[in-house]
Amino acid sequence: MSIIKRYSNRKLYDSANRCYVTLEQIAHMVRSGEDVQVIDHDSGRDITSLVFMQILLEEQKRVGELFPQVVLLRLLRSGEETLDSLRERLLAAFDPEGFLNLAVRRRIRQWVEQGEMSAAEAEKFLTRWFAEPFRAEQPSEPSSYSPGERLDQLREQLRQLEEELQRLQHSSQKL
Repeated sequence: MSIIKRYSNRKLYDSANRCYVTLEQIAHMVRSGEDVQVIDHDSGRDITSLVFMQILLEEQKRVGELFPQVVLLRLLRSGEETLDSLRERLLAAFDPEGFLNLAVRRRIRQWVEQGEMSAAEAEKFLTRWFAEPFRAEQPSEPSSYSPGERLDQLREQLRQLEEELQRLQHSSQKL
């Protein structure tokens, strides 16, 4: 993975190759399959998503209309709720396992906040979930499934997990 540092003067420095790089060069690295992480030199914060968005905006300028104006206008007007929904849909489409993990964490947090599960139970479950993510149920040839079929599989795993959690809750309440 290439680590790029962004300095306060907005210059981007590739620490592995020991040279300054442009947004266009970072885009080329990503498109060629290289993993890239961009770190703000002053704060140490990961700003990779911000830089990727900046690359997309620069392409918007160059191509003219990467995103139609009406789409951008409605996104701005609709506010944060629509952006959150869009973010979740994109995550589900491009990273179904990340989407599933986010959904599991959100559901567990909700149960803890509602008092339906203790923090200790939640931690134990999440440790187990992320250590052993039901690999036996995953296909041996992931490429043989379409993204929609894979997403359906992950939703089924989430449903099974919810059932298991409810079973654990009921058994712990009886104690």
